[in-house]
Amino acid sequence: MILADKIIELRKKNNWSQEELAEKLGVSRQAVSKWESAQSTPDLERILAMSELFGVSTDVLIKDEIEIDTKFDKIEESGSPLRKLSMEEANEYLSVKFKTARPFAFGVALCIMSSIPPILSELWKDEDLGGAVGAIIAVFIIAIAVTLFILNAFKLKPFEWMEKEAFETAYGVDSMVKERLQSFMPKFITYIVVGIALCVTAVATFVATDFLPELIGVKENVTIAIGMFIIAIAVYFFVNAGILRDGYSKLLQEDDYHPDKKAIEKKIEPFIGLYWLVIVAVYLGYSFYTMRWDQSWIIWPVAGVAFAAFYIVLEMIYGRNINK
Repeated sequence: MILADKIIELRKKNNWSQEELAEKLGVSRQAVSKWESAQSTPDLERILAMSELFGVSTDVLIKDEIEIDTKFDKIEESGSPLRKLSMEEANEYLSVKFKTARPFAFGVALCIMSSIPPILSELWKDEDLGGAVGAIIAVFIIAIAVTLFILNAFKLKPFEWMEKEAFETAYGVDSMVKERLQSFMPKFITYIVVGIALCVTAVATFVATDFLPELIGVKENVTIAIGMFIIAIAVYFFVNAGILRDGYSKLLQEDDYHPDKKAIEKKIEPFIGLYWLVIVAVYLGYSFYTMRWDQSWIIWPVAGVAFAAFYIVLEMIYGRNINK
């Protein structure tokens, strides 16, 4: 076993993130990442520090012929050994993640596009009939989105345990995931940049509703509908990129998928589900009651900002309880 894999195994044995190990060694997270992906080698001072930190000899770290066995000494709070994720499982998970990312992202985009029929329904001569038809089409679009969510959620169901349980990875899995993540990052950045550009374009469209309709010879509602369509496309890029990036974080148990975070997530998951159910109910209730779909979309960005604060409060409360 090479030094890179030993550092990964010993770090995970102690339930430390790359950031935590870097802090203990007085180096940057990027340095630890390079060590674990075998892009660079720690100097003698850092090897000595890791030897003391991990409680192993320097020979164990630097001699490839000496193996470390962490399969049975990594124990959860429950007292049972951690589940090991094989190379085959990791590859299968990434494959399913890539297959389901687009349908999920398209489903979210459809939810936003569902506001377009009610907006355009005001162009009908018979406003009552137009409103009814617009509402029916909107519900139909949302139904398609929900169907996409359910079908693709079933495909990911075999991997749900990864979100809630701490686990260890088989030899070579972390290196493979990091290599694929490095190849994915240019695409991730491109998606984010395109999404931002589309959001700016959508905002410009909304701002221009005072003069653009007259300039191009269309009704004001048409320009609003165009703006909502552009936002939907932008959200598609954001969600698609986010889902794929999230998959790599889950395999590496980084950020929100660190073992300590998972323990907190188990406690606050019901509150998160309830929060978004309430937001969806408020959005649909307000939209159908007022038929102001051109305004009700603002509920989502406000809810997103509020959710960040809501999550931090829950994390502080339950994180404190878990650490006691």
